[in-house]
Amino acid sequence: MFAISNLFQIIFQHRKQKSWSNPKSASKDLTSVIAEDAHAYISRTAFNKYFSGKNKGRTLAGIVQDEIDEKGFSKYLFRAEYQFSQINYRENKFDLASVIEKFFRLLEQANHLPVSVLIGLKESYQNNRETRPYLFLAECLYYALACDHQSNIVYQLPDTSKERQIVSKPLEALVSKASDYSRRIIHELNQFSEEELGLFQRIAPFTFYDESYDELSQTYNTRYQLISHADFFDLFEKYGVSGDDIEELREYRLISGGGHHEMIVEKGEPSGFQNDNLVLVFTTESDERTVLKYSAFHLTKTAQALINILEVETNDEFFNDLAGMFREKVEGLPVVVEIVKVEDFE
Repeated sequence: MFAISNLFQIIFQHRKQKSWSNPKSASKDLTSVIAEDAHAYISRTAFNKYFSGKNKGRTLAGIVQDEIDEKGFSKYLFRAEYQFSQINYRENKFDLASVIEKFFRLLEQANHLPVSVLIGLKESYQNNRETRPYLFLAECLYYALACDHQSNIVYQLPDTSKERQIVSKPLEALVSKASDYSRRIIHELNQFSEEELGLFQRIAPFTFYDESYDELSQTYNTRYQLISHADFFDLFEKYGVSGDDIEELREYRLISGGGHHEMIVEKGEPSGFQNDNLVLVFTTESDERTVLKYSAFHLTKTAQALINILEVETNDEFFNDLAGMFREKVEGLPVVVEIVKVEDFE
């Protein structure tokens, strides 16, 4: 049965270890998604009954309708989406992917929903599960409740022209620059706290990038990287970056990987990478190619967007120190390591 109680139970079943301690606490949070002012009008005993299904939510449905009458349907739904994302900030309450799939499986089994609602929610799943997952979840909660109390309910496609993009306070001054990015990236940017944004701004100047030519598309692909803290511990320590700082960037989904990379150095074919101002060049006069190995993290698309939005300037002193450490690593190999200004590199 595609009902509020079953949806609440699915979310609770996939809760994180240190989240809701009991069904009532989960029900209270989820009820605030469905109706912004629910807690002001609903008795404390109702929350457990919503979860168990003993209370079908007639009063709750009335509160929702009042909110829709006041704001309009689309604004109501976008508010619910945002509230959902805040409750599950960085998936601290429940496993998002598992809940989405379980909701969809339950939807496929539903035989009591109006055809337009069934088709609309299935299309929402296809369109939003990757880019706007909380919109799909919010729609599911709304229609599960509404279909229990209205006989003539039909699916309504949210009107994005009614949407007001909510931007977190640290990014308010940068919202105009973020408007050109995808909804998914903007949604992820909105999740950052001031502290998290500050950490990224502190470490981002130590990133570098390289370009490779894709013969199939005939375009250059730029890869942004951050050298591994484990391999260059002393360097990061000099600039006040700890292993915990790097791990936090991974938790924020700003960097990924961290595995080994190979750089092939051949005669007549310079290799290397660069920051905004300098190029770290590896060359050889040997007829045999040399394979250099190093470890680095990849920056995610969100991190790359942040670098552009925040107008991060790379740190040349750090880059020079990195070059010095690479010189030590290739000592004894037929490889020359040098730093060249971008404008002088040919």
